Amino acid sequence: MAKDRITWEQLQNLTPGNGAIQSLKDLLIAENFLDEELERFFTLRQNVHNGDKLGWVGEMDDIGWAGSGCDPTYKDANINFAEKEWKIGDWQIPLKWCYEDLQNTIAEYCLKTGTDIADLSSTEYMDDIVYPALDLAVKHMKWRFIWFGDTEAQNATSSGQITDGVDVELFKTTDGFWKQLFAVCTANEVQKTAITANEQTTTALQFSKLKESGVAIGIFDTLLESADSRIASMDGAGIFCTKSLCDALTKDLKREYKEILTWEQIFKGLDVTEYNGTLIYRVSIWDRFIQKYQNNGTKLNLPHRAVFGSPKQLFVGTPANKIISDLDIWFERKDRVNYLYSTGKLGCLIGEDNLFQLAY
Repeated sequence: MAKDRITWEQLQNLTPGNGAIQSLKDLLIAENFLDEELERFFTLRQNVHNGDKLGWVGEMDDIGWAGSGCDPTYKDANINFAEKEWKIGDWQIPLKWCYEDLQNTIAEYCLKTGTDIADLSSTEYMDDIVYPALDLAVKHMKWRFIWFGDTEAQNATSSGQITDGVDVELFKTTDGFWKQLFAVCTANEVQKTAITANEQTTTALQFSKLKESGVAIGIFDTLLESADSRIASMDGAGIFCTKSLCDALTKDLKREYKEILTWEQIFKGLDVTEYNGTLIYRVSIWDRFIQKYQNNGTKLNLPHRAVFGSPKQLFVGTPANKIISDLDIWFERKDRVNYLYSTGKLGCLIGEDNLFQLAY
């Protein structure tokens, strides 16, 4: 069986008699999004509440003046401080399953019998299909909130960026890093390297223009040359990019200079290489999210993006002691339905605005 995502409609079409499969264990749940490790891309702050302050100490003003001798003029030693305020939003996962939905499908053959037929707990269907898919879906939820969250999200037909037909409530828990970083570049345009390919009128042109000779090399060179010199020395600093941009750089270097970039897989879905002494991270989940969630049917919203900075300046806050809450799963005997519920709070903040350089 092909490794496509198993939809509900597909599951209903799978029966022991149609030759498709004979056991639920043979169902292959393909991962629409690979399981990247979340906290390689941000710094988690625990016990954070709405309205709390994130503060940091900056540099001391310049000191050391010409002159010497007795009775000098003493000056104030000014140290710069800054702070931002956390805006924490709520999220929830309310789900339910009824055994009747599984009848006349292959899943019917893993149901319990008699009075317990409605209880899906500890069945092959829940253990081998629902729980693994749920674990992955929760991780995707966090990626969506943290990078693509927008408390004012709107669909494309409502002058927004979210693909028509996609529920905008999936994004409204918090303003994610992309929205905040774009705002920084709007306020200070020197922190943005423009990618002309993003401005094209069709998706095909957005990708073909990026692949033209010298374009990708020019983007990366300008990004590095324009960045605050302190960024490169920060712990964990690198250029985090969409796969489209990384692939274009790889092809451009090979075509123009016969240079082969060697990509090393850090973990499933994240690759790293080095360009001019700077680590480059290929974050393919961004491409898939943009294709799925920010597609107006004609073109994508900024399909090629890069952030030069450090995860030490990207903060995710929660009042809890972990980012993903426990799942409450139970069978309700009164209405004979299986339920799942989870809830939590989440917020995102970037640190010092001038310690980021973007290309988009």
